[in-house]
Amino acid sequence: MSSYDIEIKKVPAVRVASFQAKGMPFNVTIPKAYEELAKWMDSKKIPMPTGSPMGLALYYDDPKSVKPEEVRFKVAILVPTETPAISEGKAAVEELPACEVAYLTVRGPYTNLEDAYNQLFSWVYKSGYKVTEPSREVYVKWGEPIPPEEWVTEIQAPIEK
Repeated sequence: MSSYDIEIKKVPAVRVASFQAKGMPFNVTIPKAYEELAKWMDSKKIPMPTGSPMGLALYYDDPKSVKPEEVRFKVAILVPTETPAISEGKAAVEELPACEVAYLTVRGPYTNLEDAYNQLFSWVYKSGYKVTEPSREVYVKWGEPIPPEEWVTEIQAPIEK
């Protein structure tokens, strides 16, 4: 079990293209949702980012309290701020609001994300905060050409006192 340094910071609002999905296991459903989002972005001529972080995922349900096939999440890819807002079915261009987050950084493959989430949420509640929005995974360094041992993911919990 790793021990994570947990900190608080303000994150700015960001413009994203997003795709709503549900179901587990996440190692299957997240890549499939990103594929759908990339196809939709291509059809709308929305450019893919080239910098970091490229994407993120937002989680709306606790997998321990919802049936695996019903766990709701949204994948998102950063887009230029001038990209017009749009909503079509499960896909959208929207702004994720600025917020204050408690966060930790996971380095390497996703072999023990549950422990990282447990530590983060335990710290949040013990510190007198409440979670105000879905948790976020920000994929700082992740994806195809990068080996899993080099992945860097920031797990964020939007909070307030």
